[in-house]
Amino acid sequence: MNWIWFLPVILVVVLAGVFYPVFSRRGGGPLPIGLEGDPGVELAAERDALLVQIKDLETTADGDEESMAARAAMERELAAVLTRLDQLAAAPHTREMVIVPRNPLQISIALSLMLLIGVLTAGSYLVLGTTEKIEPAAQAEAFPPEFVAMVEQSARKLRDTPDDLQGWLRLARSYVVLSRPAEAMAAYAMILSRHPGTMDAVVGLAELEVQSDDPRVQEEGVKRFQGVLASAPDRPEALWVLGGVAMRSGDRATALAHWKRLQPLLQSGTSARRTVDQAIREAERSK
Repeated sequence: MNWIWFLPVILVVVLAGVFYPVFSRRGGGPLPIGLEGDPGVELAAERDALLVQIKDLETTADGDEESMAARAAMERELAAVLTRLDQLAAAPHTREMVIVPRNPLQISIALSLMLLIGVLTAGSYLVLGTTEKIEPAAQAEAFPPEFVAMVEQSARKLRDTPDDLQGWLRLARSYVVLSRPAEAMAAYAMILSRHPGTMDAVVGLAELEVQSDDPRVQEEGVKRFQGVLASAPDRPEALWVLGGVAMRSGDRATALAHWKRLQPLLQSGTSARRTVDQAIREAERSK
């Protein structure tokens, strides 16, 4: 029995939890702790992100006015976040139980919705379903304007220092983080024109090429990874991507050979290792 058949059951259980206030006598009460947004968690995450950005700025900034202004802006934002965290910690947390009578009409509607969604889920899978893993579309992350300005400033300075290998590598990776692949590819190409064979640049460029929407560019990325594997047989990125390419072309044996070679190179328990383990299991089941 395929695991996918458990999805409608799981969905109904989740819906039962969602509609719990309708079935209970606490329909008008506050949500239990953990089911409503926790502003403290969000503020703590914002605080940690600002601390990382300030630390990175300290190590990369040149001490000019623009860098100092960016750091000052981040420090002001950090101070505001810390103040809000202190206020939140000092605020009293009171919760009042509100009892309301059950509404038969609401209960009937909730049960009907649960049944309808469960049936539609099962029916949709029968018609369109697949167990193939679908990678979620990458979502562009919002970055502070100061960070973007710092990247642009670095790009302007590096135009005058084309042989600054580490600077250009940092710039290319920054463009990747900012979801600007064309500029990242141009930066990697610049590195390879001045420092041919720089493995980090070759791998970075190949990763961007295989993610391109242009089949010809994708093919260039595959060829580049094949060259990487020829010179560095244990390069994890090449083993993973070329295994996926082989699997999609129906060459399961080659895919398994690449992934099993990659498996011991990854630390047990990490998300990367679990992903490779799962890929191997699925490939072995597809015999």
